[in-house]
Amino acid sequence: MKLSSFAPLRVLALAGLTLTVACQPTLAACNVTTPPEGWAAGSARWDGACAGGQADGLGVLKEQQGAAVKRMFLGRAAKGELALGVVDIPDEGYMAGRFAAGKLQPSDDRQLIIQAFDEAAKAATAAADRFEKAGNAGSAKFYRAKAKALREQMD
Repeated sequence: MKLSSFAPLRVLALAGLTLTVACQPTLAACNVTTPPEGWAAGSARWDGACAGGQADGLGVLKEQQGAAVKRMFLGRAAKGELALGVVDIPDEGYMAGRFAAGKLQPSDDRQLIIQAFDEAAKAATAAADRFEKAGNAGSAKFYRAKAKALREQMD
C-alpha cells in the first residue's frame, strides 16, 4: 500500500517521537540486511527479536537522524529481511504490507494490509514491554500509544 491521503491512514502529529540511543534497552547487535528503500545508509537500528545476529521476529527498525527518529518500520523480520509490517512516516502516512529486499510489494489485498497493521501493533506492544521491563516508562508509553494508533487504522 502506498502512502495514502485517506483520512484513516493519515499520521497525526507524533509527540515524543524523538528517542535517544541512551533510552534504548540493552540488546545484542542485530542486523537488517536491506532497510526500506530510500533510508540513509547506516542510519537504521533494529530493536526487537534477533537470531544469529539477524533481525528475526517482531521488532522496530528506526531510521535515525542524529538522536531523532526520522521514520520507523514496525512489524516482522525474517532472517535479516523485513517481511510484514508498516513504515510510519510522520506527517506523511503509512506504507503497509509485505516487504521484499526492503521494498514494499504492491498489493490491493485489504486482508494483507490488515495483517500488516496487526503485526505492526504487536511489534509496538512488544517494544513497549521491553522498555517497561528496562524501566523506561516514557518509551513504553510511546510504544503503547503507537500500538493503539496502529490497531485503530483499520477500524
